[in-house]
Amino acid sequence: MSSLEPDVQQSLITELSCQTLPRNAYYGDGSAIEDSVLASIRQVYVQETILFPWQAGDVLLLDNLLTAHGRRPFVGPRTVLAGMADPILTTPNSL
Repeated sequence: MSSLEPDVQQSLITELSCQTLPRNAYYGDGSAIEDSVLASIRQVYVQETILFPWQAGDVLLLDNLLTAHGRRPFVGPRTVLAGMADPILTTPNSL
């Protein structure tokens, strides 16, 4: 919620409790994550972001277990296809 404008934050808190907000992050013990920590996490995402110029016919494959992918604004026609599968885990016993 800390990424929202202060007036939007206050409006949501007025309408909902912090525990019922649609998107809110907590530590594993249920305590609130400090805004400064969330800001640091967002900064790391920005630093690690990879942008590339899409061209007609490009295909992107990614592993959701290894990649935090985002959604940048887009204008124009495009086709988005998604495929899902069970993860294939390799362990020393499975080789």
